[in-house]
Amino acid sequence: MTARHVVIVGGGPWGTYALERLAALLPHTGAAHPVRITVFERSGRFGAGDTHSDDQVPTSYLNRVASQIAFAADESTAAASHLLPRRLRPTFAEWARDAFARTGEEQYDVRPTDTPRRHLHGHALRDMFRRYTALLRAVPGVTVDLIAAEVTDVEPVGDGAAFLVHHDGAGPAVEADHLLLVTGHSRNRPAPGSTAALLTEHAPDRYVPSAYPLADITPETVPAGSAVGVLGLGLTSVDLLLHLTEGRGGTFVPRGDGGPLDDLTYRPSGREPAVIVPVSPSGMFTWARPENAKAADETGRTHAGLEHSARFLTPEAIDALRLGAGTPRRLRDGEVRQLDFEDHVFPLVVLEMAYVYHATLFGAGAGALIARAAEARYRRFLDGAGGTADAAVNRLMEPVQREFERVAEYVARTAAGEPVPDHCAPYAATDAAEAFRTTVFGEPAVEPSPWGHSADPWDHRFDWERFFEPLGPEDTKDGDAWRRGIVAHMRRDHRAAAQGNLRNPTKAACDGVWRDLRSTFSAAIDYGGLTAASHRSFLGKHLRHYTRMSNGTGLEAMKKVLALVEAGLVDVSVGPAPLVEPAADGGFLLRGTKTGTERAVAYLVEGKGHAFDADHDVRPLYARLLRRGLVRKWRNPGATPEEDFVPGAVDVTRDFRAVRADGTVEPRVTVLGAPVERLFFFQLSAARPYSGSSVLNNIARWAEDLVRQLEQGRSHD
Repeated sequence: MTARHVVIVGGGPWGTYALERLAALLPHTGAAHPVRITVFERSGRFGAGDTHSDDQVPTSYLNRVASQIAFAADESTAAASHLLPRRLRPTFAEWARDAFARTGEEQYDVRPTDTPRRHLHGHALRDMFRRYTALLRAVPGVTVDLIAAEVTDVEPVGDGAAFLVHHDGAGPAVEADHLLLVTGHSRNRPAPGSTAALLTEHAPDRYVPSAYPLADITPETVPAGSAVGVLGLGLTSVDLLLHLTEGRGGTFVPRGDGGPLDDLTYRPSGREPAVIVPVSPSGMFTWARPENAKAADETGRTHAGLEHSARFLTPEAIDALRLGAGTPRRLRDGEVRQLDFEDHVFPLVVLEMAYVYHATLFGAGAGALIARAAEARYRRFLDGAGGTADAAVNRLMEPVQREFERVAEYVARTAAGEPVPDHCAPYAATDAAEAFRTTVFGEPAVEPSPWGHSADPWDHRFDWERFFEPLGPEDTKDGDAWRRGIVAHMRRDHRAAAQGNLRNPTKAACDGVWRDLRSTFSAAIDYGGLTAASHRSFLGKHLRHYTRMSNGTGLEAMKKVLALVEAGLVDVSVGPAPLVEPAADGGFLLRGTKTGTERAVAYLVEGKGHAFDADHDVRPLYARLLRRGLVRKWRNPGATPEEDFVPGAVDVTRDFRAVRADGTVEPRVTVLGAPVERLFFFQLSAARPYSGSSVLNNIARWAEDLVRQLEQGRSHD
């Protein structure tokens, strides 16, 4: 009997999730033919792939706690019809616990709320991949082949199988009836005329266009004692800073007893660069991820009710804004009323953050009163959003600020033992005074606002503009002022992170809105939800807010970065809005347009991950798929073709089926992960347990549909 051929291109985390779903489903199906599953993984490290390789440098961290990393679907995965037994779907925290019990190796001694090293995630992924492969091989009629090679092309064929999958390995092309492309992170060739192209042309031996793999950045490519520039201050930059310091033998020593609020001192090895100068448009590092009080235990289940439920920034609000203010635009599958993120969505982001902030600072009862006061303005905004974003935010915030004055006065008078006036009386029925005392004076006693600590409640006003940009003009008068401002902000941020995402108002607002409400952001943005101009603007501005305020790494890594800044090894004095220019000596000049500070560096490393672009990807596969017309790039249409926005993602349907060059759907090809990021957001996240993870639901839908086709004994027509 002829086998049905399923080919998975990419054996990293998405490939692991795919095998898990097939291992859960295939024993319960009556496939009409034998099933041959072939997994290609270019690195040969099946389960982990390149980015999460178990063989990568040991200094890099994940940006999620151990209990919130999954490998398998669970009871919250609505699209999954069958689940594996509980013992076959551990969280990373459970996997590490078992590995530590089995080996006694200290690296596996990971608490559920620890932010683990990335190579350990690779160890776990490889182990789980092996387990799921073994489960599949035990299913009668199922064969699993693993090919350590790069897929270079997919050729449609007329007879028999739908495709021939070509690769650079030793064997013939592989037949495929169903194709899953989960190729993961990659790198881009510099686009002609781009900054990267100009820098490469200027100094090809001194400009490093990608930080990864970090193991390639050696003392030969970036010598000890040299001056190095880094383009970026996000997660990739943090990886790079630690690789160039700790990775070369430097050590971090606690100044106290090693508690979460103790600073670190860096002791150099002598093999580091003399100075590392990181720059970015904001001039600021991502903020430290807070201690995650929502992560209940190693199973990954969140304490009931701890994740924030939206009060203002809801899917229903997005629908109402589309109806009342959206711009009609025809996409491939019908008309969409597109929003402007800045004018329509961002005001609700600020309002929601203000609500969470005040409810955390003054307690849930006071938060409810403040939210109720904002309701009328909120409804008017939904009915007729208009005007500038700043004006809309200020209108929405007026009742919030008025109520803040009342609750602050109530708290202050209560603390002083003074009578409470009538206009503050509603807050007497809440626990606002006690909540404020607990927040400000509890253990650890740290400031709840990003701009300073005070026992005076009026000092904790939600200043939304300073919330998003904590450093102001006074911090840009020169490079020294900017450095002092960065150090002061990082110290405040680290103390806030130690207080956690439920007790610290700033961290609660960032975590509760930008992270807990990601599905609402997706509802607003995904699949042409924004106008072409707004989509482009969102990537350059608001996505940076998300990354900086809520998607940083943990406190352990960021304390190391602060120690490097204080040691003078990392120089942040160039500040925001930098210019990067070739220098006459073959190096580079980093010039701060705000601070006036200039730094000359001999080497320059790209410290940002490359966004996927099918045209410029360094791997040959997608360029060849484009030439064959098997896929096309997604286009967000503007009012004219010249105004279209083409972010680089592969065009797919809402269920991730590839769209051919002629606009027809190729139902036998599914694309998930990095190649569709920026058409669908949050595709780069690791799977999360007991959260209705979109990653696990998307791979589950693919697997369920695939199995239905296998049961029917045919592919889609």
